[in-house]
Amino acid sequence: MRIAMIHWAFFPIIGGTETHLALLCPELVKLGHDVSLLTGAVDGTPEKEVWKGVTIKRTPLLNINSLINENIEEKYEEIRETFEEFLSDFQPDIVHAHNMHYFSYTHAKALQEICKSYNCPLILTAHNEWKDELWQKICTLSSNWNRIIAVSHYIRQELIVSGYPANRTHVVYHGIDLEMFHPPKLAEIYRILKDYPTLKNRRVIFHPARLRRGKGCDLSIRAMDILRREFPDAILVLAGNTKNIVDTEGKGDTERDYIYKLIEELELEEHVYISSFHWSEIPKIYMIADVCIYPSTSQEPFGLVLLESMATAKPIIVSRSGGMTEIVKPGFNGFVVDRGDYEGLARYISFLLKNPEIAEEIGLNGRQYVEENFTIEALIQNTLQVYESALKETISVA
Repeated sequence: MRIAMIHWAFFPIIGGTETHLALLCPELVKLGHDVSLLTGAVDGTPEKEVWKGVTIKRTPLLNINSLINENIEEKYEEIRETFEEFLSDFQPDIVHAHNMHYFSYTHAKALQEICKSYNCPLILTAHNEWKDELWQKICTLSSNWNRIIAVSHYIRQELIVSGYPANRTHVVYHGIDLEMFHPPKLAEIYRILKDYPTLKNRRVIFHPARLRRGKGCDLSIRAMDILRREFPDAILVLAGNTKNIVDTEGKGDTERDYIYKLIEELELEEHVYISSFHWSEIPKIYMIADVCIYPSTSQEPFGLVLLESMATAKPIIVSRSGGMTEIVKPGFNGFVVDRGDYEGLARYISFLLKNPEIAEEIGLNGRQYVEENFTIEALIQNTLQVYESALKETISVA
């Protein structure tokens, strides 16, 4: 099968959707499928390259960070020509767009029109949902997707309430690379700590997220302010200090400044470690963590962090937000805290640090849970089933 993927961003841009594509696309190639990804241009990256068997083409017309401040509608013809050239050159059997249900009505409309003219099935994976005028406008195009993949039942709920056809909207959970993310052996931990001496002999609380209040970074810092009195050796690790993200609101610098100022005000410089880890380093930080947290205050669609933490056999604490509570079973493979409750977050972290045997049990339960429910094989099988149903429908209509 020839599969054309389309998304606003890809590595070196870091985010949940980018990580998902980095797993999904090469696995499809391994099964013998031809995969080509059209994505946004990034300074310092080639216009075309092959990565793990996936052909990647980049265009500035998908760089949503730069486009968001322009009149995108005026670029309709350029956008349509870019899509048409990509699809004409690749001749796909199926087109799979990611998060093309937001950011630009113009892109979604152009892509739908071209796929209809080619009689090519068009799949949308919705990795998120919004609640503004642009969302409502793009929802008027909801019936033009041949199939819609929601990354959680929460996202499916929000889609069908917003007008997406329920009979064409399916839940396909993310998968996780169980070899990349695995329970560490003691020797591995010692080797990793040599590369991160700041974290040696510290109780590591890992919060892998962009430096945003919506991701709960301010809450994890306030929880750390409580915990340092009980655990002077504890350190909070924040992993999102990078500009290689999709930042359509242009608030990245303001949010980072707020986080750094909060750390300074609370005099937590010795208890908070912030770094722009390369994506390949992230599994190592999970391995040396004692507890992982993801206390988002916004509605999380799914949260790959949950799978990464569980796959590494680490206990995870999340907020009662969006699709995360579909994955975390309180007291079994993690804990759930109310959104905004940094005191409750500190309480659960404290419990896990004081009870390492329970933390270990929860971590191992999490590992077993992802092995049974969130494998790469399950992700690929469920995705291909959606493709096949769309292809059969297209053939029968033709």
